[in-house]
Amino acid sequence: MRLFLLLALMASILLSTTAMQPLGRGYNSQCKCLQLESRVIPRNSLKSVEIIPRGSHCKNTEVIAGLTSGERICLNPKTAWVRKLVQFIEKKERETKKA
Repeated sequence: MRLFLLLALMASILLSTTAMQPLGRGYNSQCKCLQLESRVIPRNSLKSVEIIPRGSHCKNTEVIAGLTSGERICLNPKTAWVRKLVQFIEKKERETKKA
C-alpha cells in the first residue's frame, strides 16, 4: 500500500512539473503594468517608450514610458494619444528595418 502511494505521489509530481512553463531568462509570469496613466505626457518629458506586446505573460499590450526624471510609468494603450504614439514608433521601426 505504501509503495502504491509513493508511486502515485511521484507520478503526480512528474506530471505537474512537465506541464508547467519553464521559468527561463526573460520569462515574466504577470503583467508589469498594474496602474495605468491616461493623462498626456509632454514630449519633452519622455525619454524612452517600451512597447510590450500581449502574450502568455499578460493579456494586454503594455506601454511603459521612461521619463526624463528617471521615473517609469505605464501608459494606457487605449487612450488616443498613446495609440498614436505606438503607431508612430512602429512606423519608425518599420522604416528603420527597410533601410
